[in-house]
Parts: sequence; C-alpha cells; structure tokens
Amino acid sequence: MPDGRGRMWRLLFLAVVVVGLAPGTFLRTPIGTRADVAVVTVTPRADRTGVSGDLRLSGVWELTSPHGWFGGFSALVQGDGAALIAGTDRGFLLDLDLAGDAPRAVPGSFRFVGITGRGRTEFVDLESLTRDPATGTLWGGFEYENLIVRWRQDGTRTITAPPEIADWDLNSGPEAMTRLADGRFLLIEEGSHEGVRREHQTFLYPGDPARGGAPRPAHFAAPDWYSPVDATGLPDGRLLILLRRVRYAIPARFDTAIVIADPATIRPGAVWQGRIIQRLAGGIFADNFEGIAYVPSAADPAMGDIWLISDNNFSVFQRSLLVRFAWPGAQAARTDEKAPGGPDA
Repeated sequence: MPDGRGRMWRLLFLAVVVVGLAPGTFLRTPIGTRADVAVVTVTPRADRTGVSGDLRLSGVWELTSPHGWFGGFSALVQGDGAALIAGTDRGFLLDLDLAGDAPRAVPGSFRFVGITGRGRTEFVDLESLTRDPATGTLWGGFEYENLIVRWRQDGTRTITAPPEIADWDLNSGPEAMTRLADGRFLLIEEGSHEGVRREHQTFLYPGDPARGGAPRPAHFAAPDWYSPVDATGLPDGRLLILLRRVRYAIPARFDTAIVIADPATIRPGAVWQGRIIQRLAGGIFADNFEGIAYVPSAADPAMGDIWLISDNNFSVFQRSLLVRFAWPGAQAARTDEKAPGGPDA
C-alpha cells in the first residue's frame, strides 16, 4: 500500500505541474479583442545569475503589455536590418527595433496571423519562424496539424502540410525551422523519434517547403531530456540550436542550452549532433526560452548578437524575456567539430 500511495502522490504532483504549464494557468484570461492595439513596455533587468558558457551576456529585458493576448513568445527571427520579428503560440507577430541602445517594440506591430477556416475553429500555435532577407518572405511552423505557412511581402499566404511531418506529435512538431543562406530549409521535430529519447527527426529541404521537393532525412541528437525548440544561422554557415528541458516543480522551471552544429555534416539517415556552448538555468533564466535569432553587426556581419525570447505560458510565474549575447565572430573557435563526445561533451 505505501508504494501505491507514493505512486498516486507522484502522479498527482505531475498532473499539477502539467496543468501549471498550460497556457492561461494561474491565471491570466484573455480580455478585450485581438484587434486591440498593444502598448508594449520594454524594461531592462539587472539579473545575471544562472548563465554560463562561451558567450558574453550583454542585455536582459522584460516585455509586458496589458493586451489580453500578449505573451506566449515561441519563435524569433531577424527582420529588416537591426530588427527582430517575434511569434507567439496564440498566433501573433511583434516587431522589435534594435537600432537604439535597447530594444523597442514597434508601435502597432502586434498583429494576428493565425489560420482560420480549416475545419477546426483556428490554428494559432505558431512555434517557429524563418525569413528570406532578400525578399522579406516569412515562413512559420504551426503545431497540431504540423503546417508550414509562407507569407509574402505582398500579403499573399500559402499553407502547406508536408506529408513527411504529418505524424509528428500534436504538441511537439515543427518547433525548430531555419532557412540556410543557400536557400535550403532545415526542420527539426521537438519530440523524440520513435521512443529514442535523444534523437529528433530532421529534414533538410532543397528549397522552400511550400514548393515541395524531397527532403533529406536525418536525426538530431540532443542531450538527454533536452528538446530542440528553435534554430538560427551564423555567418560561417553553422547553426545555433536552442534546447529546452523541464524541471518538474511548482511552479515548473526550465533549463536552456544553446548547441552549435554544422549542417554540412548532416548525412541521410545518420545522427547529427553539435556541442553545447551556453546554458541558462536558475533565477529568471529558468524561464521557458523558445526563440533564438542571430542579428549581424552592420559594421562587421561576421560579428553580431544572439537573441533569445521566452514563452511566459500566460502564467503569473513566468515572464516574456528578451536576452542578448554577443557573438565574437572570427574569435569563435570551431571546437564543435573537435568534440567526438557529441552534445554531452
């Protein structure tokens, strides 16, 4: 009987934590309408404890707004020049201007881009973003039905359901997507593949997924219990992949890691991996970071900043944080290729 009671209490505890991770829990119910103008405040934070690794932390800010649907940031990509576009799992985009000493939310830019009229009431769970800097075309990955949406600058939208990702889990699908400099696309499944905890199905597309074309399959190996939640490209062709794992507590806390990996080493059907270069855990950095983007310096594109954004899960226990790290460019050693021990090294 003691074992049975212990198991019951463990299950009850886990259920409470899972409920605590659900958007809108503890408790922020959306009010107003989606069309309301979001007045966004960007407040600097002095917190620094909980960050370790190769990168220099150069800024932390908290984003707040009384808008009923503000929060849930789960994707990040560079906009035009010194700018970011952030996406939320409620189907909104927000433009951030980086031209000054501190980031600034562009007034009136918080807008709904979710999908309506496809059998379900809506599809709003936007989890990844990537962009063509030459044309301004934007792509987003939506979970649940595992859709890729393309938005052109002229306002036209294309919705694609790639068959190869159709069986990805409803709540752990196309979380990490990035367009490489040569026009290829990389898509990584958040969920582990066929019960192998550290392997995540990966597809390298020859071009725009909305145009079809057979992708090259592989598997990304993440450290145990981590899941890939976003990716961004570096000037030298390597990628930074954002990883997250849950620490079950009340409230739930998260560990975050950044892996550097080279897409040139992807082989069909093989396991692909990289090396952890940064960790975030503890204090405010135990929040749920889900977006990463590299923004090059105008003076030297080989150098720039790495930005992270967190999903507050619409919980009073979490925040919408924007974090900046300096990328040292040519000073960054290619040690990821010298670590045969893989991502745990």
